[in-house]
Amino acid sequence: MGYPEWDRSREPGEGYYSGRRDRTPRPVRRQEEEEDESTDYAAAFIATGCWYVVPLIGYVIWAATLSSQPRPGCVDAFGVQCPAPRAEAFTNLLDGVPQLAVALALGIVVAMFLGWATSGWRAWTIGFASAVLGAGMATVIFAVLATQF
Repeated sequence: MGYPEWDRSREPGEGYYSGRRDRTPRPVRRQEEEEDESTDYAAAFIATGCWYVVPLIGYVIWAATLSSQPRPGCVDAFGVQCPAPRAEAFTNLLDGVPQLAVALALGIVVAMFLGWATSGWRAWTIGFASAVLGAGMATVIFAVLATQF
């Protein structure tokens, strides 16, 4: 510490003024200390989308295990044979895509807010929280709209 010319712990000719490189080891910075606490918004958006994909994959696997044959003797009010359970499940999935898109969009908006409002949350945590909140908000919005129209 202090000025190099006053430092008595070094041999003469060592240090800054000698032209030779100082051999004293520098403290190693840990990776945790170097990590920036700012939120990676793109990773939070991707994580939000992944939390929507997980149940979607489960639904598709479940729908694929259903029978492809219509139930025997099943007819609707017009006398037309009922669709197969698998076809009905995939039709319901495709009918729900607009609502899923709205829920995902709300989830991404919530992820932007959570990324700004929190510090220290990782992208997967922000993604999970925003997916849950976005899906809940979409459910409330669609329930209110269903009663109004």
